[in-house]
Amino acid sequence: MKRAVCMFLISLAACVSRDKDPAWSKAPADGTSGESTISGAPMDVPRFATPPAMDGKLDDAVWSHAATTSAFVEPGNGQAAPGSEVAAFAKLGWDDKNLYVGAVVLDRSPFSPFTRDEADPHDWEKSSAVELMIQPGDHGDNKDYYEIQVDVHGAVFDTHWDDYNTPITNSGAEKIFGHQEWSCHAERAIFVQDSRFYSMEIAIPWSAFVQGRTPVPPKAGDVWRIDLYSFKEGQRLALAWSPIRGQGNFHKSSRFGRIKLE
Repeated sequence: MKRAVCMFLISLAACVSRDKDPAWSKAPADGTSGESTISGAPMDVPRFATPPAMDGKLDDAVWSHAATTSAFVEPGNGQAAPGSEVAAFAKLGWDDKNLYVGAVVLDRSPFSPFTRDEADPHDWEKSSAVELMIQPGDHGDNKDYYEIQVDVHGAVFDTHWDDYNTPITNSGAEKIFGHQEWSCHAERAIFVQDSRFYSMEIAIPWSAFVQGRTPVPPKAGDVWRIDLYSFKEGQRLALAWSPIRGQGNFHKSSRFGRIKLE
């Protein structure tokens, strides 16, 4: 009897904790899936009238008008993963200066060995983090794309790639992935709700992107390709906005979702 009462109280406490989570941390039922945008209409991303406060919380009014993804799915097969330790969703907006990304990850024990200002730490090997893959324009051919990882301490790995996983130079501890001298110059803020979730706000200036075949900054009506991932434990646990479905790895831009700047 005592055991049954104890288990009931633990369950009740968990329910109360969930009820106290802020509304903005809960994935909406009507978010846009990344896969649906590959062959269908892109996800419309609205222009923000004012920038968010950048405190890591998606509670500013402007986020309520943002484009919202559906819950991230298994990267390989696209299956739903509601009980995953890295269950996540994201919100997007933009203005003349920045692309804004907000994310909520239901990681109850996020970890990072890195400090905020370390240069290109390998977040994917050791951290709880969110990853963005961005290809300017609607090409889907892997030419000229960007990778940005932001971990739970705000440590950033970012690089610019010429082609699919190209170039990679040197080896071992000296290996260089893409053009790591490139910097996204992202403003970022992280909020951690102990034992429940972490959230982040990221502002990526358009001026960071290299001028190429796709003009930057973009204008209203332009379509870009992006993908978003949440992960931890060396990416042993990982989810994606748009799944890969056996067509390479996280870098395959033909599998990135498509967004239209409104």
